[in-house]
Amino acid sequence: MMETLQEKVPKRRKVNVILSIVLLVLLSRALMLFTGYIGMNLFTKSSTVPMYMQNVPGTLSKWTLKLPGELASTEKLKLEDFIKFDTYSYLKIATQGYDKFRMDEPHTAANWVFFPLFPLMIFLLGKIFWFEPAIVGMIVSNLCLLGALIYIYFIALQRGFSERQAGTVLLLIVIYPSSLYYTLPYTESLFLLLSAASIYYAGSKQYALAFIAASLSTVTRVPGFINLAFVMGSVFMDEGFKWTWRYLKWSLYSLLSLIPIGIYLLHMRIVTGDFLAPFHEQSLHWFRYTTIPFINYVRYLKKPYFSTPDGWDNGFIAFTVSTAVFVVFLSYLFAHLKKLMTNKHELLFFVYGLLLIVIPFSSQPLFLVSVVRYMMVSIPIYFYLVKLTEKWENARIFYMMLFMILQVFVTIGFFNGYYFVI
Repeated sequence: MMETLQEKVPKRRKVNVILSIVLLVLLSRALMLFTGYIGMNLFTKSSTVPMYMQNVPGTLSKWTLKLPGELASTEKLKLEDFIKFDTYSYLKIATQGYDKFRMDEPHTAANWVFFPLFPLMIFLLGKIFWFEPAIVGMIVSNLCLLGALIYIYFIALQRGFSERQAGTVLLLIVIYPSSLYYTLPYTESLFLLLSAASIYYAGSKQYALAFIAASLSTVTRVPGFINLAFVMGSVFMDEGFKWTWRYLKWSLYSLLSLIPIGIYLLHMRIVTGDFLAPFHEQSLHWFRYTTIPFINYVRYLKKPYFSTPDGWDNGFIAFTVSTAVFVVFLSYLFAHLKKLMTNKHELLFFVYGLLLIVIPFSSQPLFLVSVVRYMMVSIPIYFYLVKLTEKWENARIFYMMLFMILQVFVTIGFFNGYYFVI
């Protein structure tokens, strides 16, 4: 039986939980920044030729990489170190709006593929606080991460997890290999927050709030429609498939939830002349094509690679994380098949998480670029991993070590400007 946050946890305990989650966010982000700082000074940047110095004759090595000698001479993290890749597009939308030319005109890659809610928040909050847009974006991302973790903690309690297990779920989220993006001016934190809110309120039967959260997620990232489908599925599961007049209200909620994405697509029609410009532009200039699910994974198995020629994908890391995630889902499917077949809510939750995994593997036929980052917002991954390792602690430790080691590589790669981390 699903319980609301208020029924499950006393107010005093709730405050302590939130403070603990705040501390988890602060510590995890601080460790990432420290990793980035160390990496910038111990390893060379992607755009810089390494500098070597000759040692004294007779020493162990004749040449050694030149590193900063004094602490004061080390390179410090600067604001521009956080502004990379898609961040440029989000900040441009927040400050200048969408590219204004017609879809049928010759043009370079347009920023129409980036959905509007996140840059809109940067724009609105920037009017209030007068910070640099990039700083506002990072503030939004970190606050959204905090909110998402709070919701996910209480979703875990809804699902019958102990407080310790709920804490482990949160730990897995913040040590996931690409969780650095939860801190950057990217949409991952906002999408995770809206996804978690959708799941929590649907589980609490607060459907109006669930529809609002899911609706906003549709103008955050393309997979937002999966949140909307999850909420609608929850309504059917809870209310039954027999017609009642209550379905008029749920139908109205469903229609209203399409307004944000409708407004965005209408704006695209006005700006570009194409109602579906964000989707058409994906394949036209952003090398994203709808394809057979997992064909890029299968092609990797047939012809493994370490890195693509353009450097946008480290196949080994992407394949390792993808396989680790697949193992979690397949193991849970086999271990809890009876539960999934007899409990419609559990089946819906499983399908929901699975769809968020399938989409990243259905948009690029050749390489595994970005799949690590795309998968990390599939909340069921973390729940299933904790559940599967409930009595197998060594497996949980293995996943934690794997996540943390790869997170170090991704973090150092990001701050040193390597493309494979995207």
